[in-house]
Amino acid sequence: MKHPIRLATIFSASLLAAACVGAGAAGAASPDAQMRQAVLTLRGLIDRKGAERYFTYPKVRTVYPGRLAGSGVWPDDPWTGRDMLPGRSRGHYRYTVSPDRRHYRLTGYMERGVVVLSGGMPRSIMRAYDHRGEEGLNLIREYVEDHAARHDGLYPAPSDVEADGAVRLQPERRYWPSNPWDHRDMTQRGDRGSFSYTVSPDRSSYTLRLHRALKDDYVLHGSRGAGVWRHLLDTLEDEILRRSGRILSGYVDRWSLEHSGTLPTIVEMTPEGAVGATHVDWPSYPVDDGPMRPGTEPGSYTYSPGADGSYALRIHLHAGDFDVGGDAPRPAAPPHSTGAP
Repeated sequence: MKHPIRLATIFSASLLAAACVGAGAAGAASPDAQMRQAVLTLRGLIDRKGAERYFTYPKVRTVYPGRLAGSGVWPDDPWTGRDMLPGRSRGHYRYTVSPDRRHYRLTGYMERGVVVLSGGMPRSIMRAYDHRGEEGLNLIREYVEDHAARHDGLYPAPSDVEADGAVRLQPERRYWPSNPWDHRDMTQRGDRGSFSYTVSPDRSSYTLRLHRALKDDYVLHGSRGAGVWRHLLDTLEDEILRRSGRILSGYVDRWSLEHSGTLPTIVEMTPEGAVGATHVDWPSYPVDDGPMRPGTEPGSYTYSPGADGSYALRIHLHAGDFDVGGDAPRPAAPPHSTGAP
């Protein structure tokens, strides 16, 4: 008969071995649980690749063993033990990415059901990108205003408001803001981080729009009627126009003296008319350097001859009208003859 203590020892060892085997069996993950972990591992590889490229996530064809960075730790298909591959059956995955490659969706197929994960650019980063775009647009506005100040208050044409346009290159090459979404120069397009610029036909006002990700367009307006510098410029232009008005009045008076007191007609009192033909130094409009012409807007004039030698001549200023009309001089009559001595 075996010793009782020895039997007890053998029995205890058997129970311990059984407990260890049972614990190992209970701790072994099921294939579905392993599949969940495999999909999480793949998401980590995708997220790392997106972060390396400023949250631009990989294309569908690159999320494949051997093509995506980190493929050395590519997750396995729990049922085959080989690399997990794209597909829609057990042990496979499906990866899709948004057109702008800022968001993605990853689906793993298990024995029972699917596991779906999604990822994308954090909203905090998108908000920061929008703020950077707003700062860039404000800098472009400074260039636009500076260009107008150096061009008699005329805002630039749309083609000038680009990285290679006049607003950046004159008077010297200046820093141009970049689009935070593609890290290239901001330009006039319709995508996020780009902008649009429109200017009125007379180039007296403009609108700048930044296309944002999280909100509607960020809009800036400008006009030459706003600001202290515009008021000063208008004042200077009006003074030039007053002097030009006196010159035009002198042309009328001289014509009257040279034509026996006859005033020039409205057609003759133009740059292309008879009066303009005799005066090559016809006054110009200070904004565009073109000759002053009849009209009603600032920089033009209204002329009307009278039958009695008087005439009306009004110069239209930014601050109203300047009247320089009056009575034209007549040539002196020849002295009365009293006969021979």
